[in-house]
Amino acid sequence: MRKIKNYFKKEKWANPVRNSCGTSNSARIIARPNPARGQRSVISNGAKPLLLLGVILLISLPSYAGSIREVSQNIERLKSIEPPFQFAVIGDSRDGDKVYVRLMERALERKPHFFVHLGDMISRPKEKEWQKFFEISKPIDVPFFPVVGNHEIFASGRGEKLYREQFHLPEEKTYYAFRAGGILFVILDSETGKGRIVNEQLSWLEGTLSSSEEGYKLVFIHRPLFLPRDSLKRGRAMDRYPLERDNLHRLFLKTGVKVVFEGDDHRYDRMEKDGILYLITGGGGAPLTSFKKRGGFFHCTWISVQQERVEGEVVDLDGRIRDKFVIK
Repeated sequence: MRKIKNYFKKEKWANPVRNSCGTSNSARIIARPNPARGQRSVISNGAKPLLLLGVILLISLPSYAGSIREVSQNIERLKSIEPPFQFAVIGDSRDGDKVYVRLMERALERKPHFFVHLGDMISRPKEKEWQKFFEISKPIDVPFFPVVGNHEIFASGRGEKLYREQFHLPEEKTYYAFRAGGILFVILDSETGKGRIVNEQLSWLEGTLSSSEEGYKLVFIHRPLFLPRDSLKRGRAMDRYPLERDNLHRLFLKTGVKVVFEGDDHRYDRMEKDGILYLITGGGGAPLTSFKKRGGFFHCTWISVQQERVEGEVVDLDGRIRDKFVIK
């Protein structure tokens, strides 16, 4: 007991506190003065060891400060959000750290409520690649929602396992959905089926879209369904299986999907098909795959959700708005 009393006599107690990306910063807790002489302490001698144990546990546990790994918790954080709110969409940042950081900083200047990353966050499915991504993503202190890309899991069963270890995903699945401000957000995995949405994921998707009563339904997927004529990704996106791709489009049409956000092709492209807006926004830092006039520029997409409309802007590295659109 004497050791415990001496412990509380220390004026300062410094202890590392983990930030959102797992690194440590020094935090100080200033102990309050002992009760004045003659004044009865409200803490009994028997309770002091329990109090000490509670303080130690509180300090030693990693603090949650909007970690981009905590997808399930981030979904909970958005349940009460209402319009107006904004979010940023970035795709394909691998091998382009400097560009990604600049785009991320420009987006954060606008104070988004959350981020969506359309996949290919890393080059190779290795632990050190993920560590580097989380390190440069430290400034993101708002909810973050990842979409799995081919570079996250390609050519290795270990890749998908490693991806699941990086993010705390709902039910530990690489596809999931959440609702925020009257909008349904659907995150798909185009990689498990190598360009197809099939089996359990397809059944889940049909049920999720059909049962939704939200006025806006937004889908996020890595591989594009429909490609520009000059795309270098032809035959390697969702067009690799045209029958399944067309069935997916018809499902979107039947269930009232408004927009499909896509990556993989390192460019920007906007097309409308049967009233559905298909946006390729893959200019997050990876080597560009098109001429500038055909969308070959680094960018992120900014979505503003108002009471009765949803608007979009495409912002390049210099902060210039390269395109505007309205989601009807």
